[in-house]
Amino acid sequence: MMNTKFKILFLIFFFQFCFSQNNPRKTLQGQVVNDSVKVENVIVFNVNSKTGKVVNSDGSFEIAARIKDTLIFSSLSFRSLKIVLTEKQMAESPLIVKLEVFYHELKEVVIDNKNLSFGNTQKIVDKQYVADEKSHLKNDFVYDGSITNGVNFVRLYKDVIKLLKKKNPKKSDFTTEVNFTEVAMKRIKYSFYTNTLLLKDEEIKLFLVFCENDSKSKTVLKTKSDFELMDFMITKNKEFKAVKSH
Repeated sequence: MMNTKFKILFLIFFFQFCFSQNNPRKTLQGQVVNDSVKVENVIVFNVNSKTGKVVNSDGSFEIAARIKDTLIFSSLSFRSLKIVLTEKQMAESPLIVKLEVFYHELKEVVIDNKNLSFGNTQKIVDKQYVADEKSHLKNDFVYDGSITNGVNFVRLYKDVIKLLKKKNPKKSDFTTEVNFTEVAMKRIKYSFYTNTLLLKDEEIKLFLVFCENDSKSKTVLKTKSDFELMDFMITKNKEFKAVKSH
């Protein structure tokens, strides 16, 4: 009797699984929002269909998706976000996606026996102080750009932009060009960034900006070979990792 019930349950789950796999993807319209910062420089990946899109400057986007697909949002200004789509979310039009801003860590107030300083001089900012558990408590409710057991994204962003400025002193805008980013997301699977390049979700967009600002990227865009495109990104990733480990 138990054996029969188990078989029936198995068949039910099996048919549900098959139905969900055969259920065709439809165009999902979405809107990325934030309360205080203009939404831009955001990319969205559908991990299951292995496709990606650049979110428009007003935060709107369209991507093919279905129930249980996983969407990954990566940006220069916001914390990465992962969403496993539910039936309710698929029915929303547009799907509202709220991203949290990367907050820069505040300068500490430094007190010595002579005067009070708010860290507004380079000498004080550069000076190293030893903190202990009582004088340097971490507020877990305020995000400072750091990643647990990982890389400080805010610091990484500053270092990458600083390097790009050094290589292109006459250029001021390094983030709005998306030609390379669009092509890379259309042709290269999400797993390549995470499994081969070992990039974290919050690093993907910054890495693509890093690639975009290399003059060689325009040459790579002209090739129809995905292998050449991946080889270029593997080479750039070595430079990117060097900035991370700096």
